[in-house]
Amino acid sequence: MALSAVIISLISLAASGLLGLRALTLTRHANTIPVLVDLFREHRSRRLAEAREFVFHELPGYDLSLGLRGLPEEKRALVLELVWFYDNLGALVAYGIVDIGPVSGYIGTSVIAVWENIWPLVEAERKRRANPSDPQYWQAYFENLISLIRQNPSENARASERLWRLGKAENKTDKRISGRDEQSGVQPPLV
Repeated sequence: MALSAVIISLISLAASGLLGLRALTLTRHANTIPVLVDLFREHRSRRLAEAREFVFHELPGYDLSLGLRGLPEEKRALVLELVWFYDNLGALVAYGIVDIGPVSGYIGTSVIAVWENIWPLVEAERKRRANPSDPQYWQAYFENLISLIRQNPSENARASERLWRLGKAENKTDKRISGRDEQSGVQPPLV
């Protein structure tokens, strides 16, 4: 009788532990979701879209060895808004407030493309600022975010999600996902 009571107690303890962990996970997600939604909304904003457009198409035409000083004031403001956004996002990821998975899966390729275009400017700014206590500090969280995204690339972040279907091997032949019958080229009806 005593043994069965101990076994029941251990099972109850294990069940409450699992339920507690699940509640903790749900609470964390409940706190993270509004932050992610706001971040993704800001990333899609007209101002940051304009900044990315500038970085991709016009920034290479400037002397990036001058850092921010090599940009006209209006363009400098655009670049600063963009790099500060990614630096702040990097801080949120670094401190565990936001998971890297959704960030990498949703905007990872864009973040890397911006970094690759802006790196010479960041390097010049770091040299110019020459903070004796930490010369690499300017945009350090942005740089760390790049490192984390490269370790967890967008396609891997998406593919690891339970509900992601695109690009998974078992769905490549599913006509409803691929959108057409490969034999006839006809679009199947939606059911």
